[in-house]
Amino acid sequence: MPDAGTNVDAQAAALHPEFARLATARRIMAVRGSTGSLAEDRANAERWIARFGGAVDPADGAAVETGPHGVTVRPAREDPNSPWVVYIHGGGMVYYSTTVFQPFLRTLAGTLRAPVEAFDYPKAPEHTVEESVELLADRIASRRRSLTDRPIVLAGDSVGGLLALYLSLRVLPGAFARVVLLYPVLDLRTERASYGTFGEGHFLDRDAMRLFTSFLEPYFSARDFDPMRLPDADLARLPDCSIVTAGYDVLRDEGLAWAEQTAGRAPGRLRHRHFPDLPHDFCLYAGRLASAGSAVAEIARTAFPLTERGLT
Repeated sequence: MPDAGTNVDAQAAALHPEFARLATARRIMAVRGSTGSLAEDRANAERWIARFGGAVDPADGAAVETGPHGVTVRPAREDPNSPWVVYIHGGGMVYYSTTVFQPFLRTLAGTLRAPVEAFDYPKAPEHTVEESVELLADRIASRRRSLTDRPIVLAGDSVGGLLALYLSLRVLPGAFARVVLLYPVLDLRTERASYGTFGEGHFLDRDAMRLFTSFLEPYFSARDFDPMRLPDADLARLPDCSIVTAGYDVLRDEGLAWAEQTAGRAPGRLRHRHFPDLPHDFCLYAGRLASAGSAVAEIARTAFPLTERGLT
């Protein structure tokens, strides 16, 4: 497993054949990024994941508690020494829900042998980013107050990774034993080369990311929060951190750049795993595609543990 200081050759691998076939199916089916109706776009996105990402496996024995603000998954076999994982789902703050993510959350909980709790939040553009972040912060802070006997790991994918980083540094510093960022949004100012290379047909299109950025950038700029330019005070508050990047992702280059610079400024506190042949959102396909399932198992083994065990 390369660390964040490793020079990763991002062009070394072709898109994994399983995802290459899925990308071809999207083109044949003429799946559009937008129909002009946000409600229809959301429904289409959820139908796609339900069809091709895999379904809940009741045989996993997980106990699932669905509440008014999210879901908690407890695996059939729980390690009493495991952390409590709080998860913030991706979707640009526009798409998805904890229901869509439940198959992945169950896989993660079972592999970690740890409880995983994910919170829903109001979506843009009907709601402001400020409103959503405040609600998330309140719910996560409440969970933190109720857990006095085990550490908390805060994790998120895509925009959820950005939110996890922000909450861990600015809103609830010192609250988390580790923060885990899965193919996160990190640069709201610059479109790097991967925007051009993977801007269409790789499960997160450039135009969709531009829409998400139009909601996110004003909020974080108003708070002077730029992950690519973290001041020393923020780095001092950074908990142990894991970042996962994907090779076929418009966000690839910002993730690799952030990992490299953060490893240099906060040595010993960052783990980085790069999957060169996988696209954005690959975790959502772990229930159906072996390549995604294998990657999620490796992420659970190496990115979430609170000790260095299992690292190579």
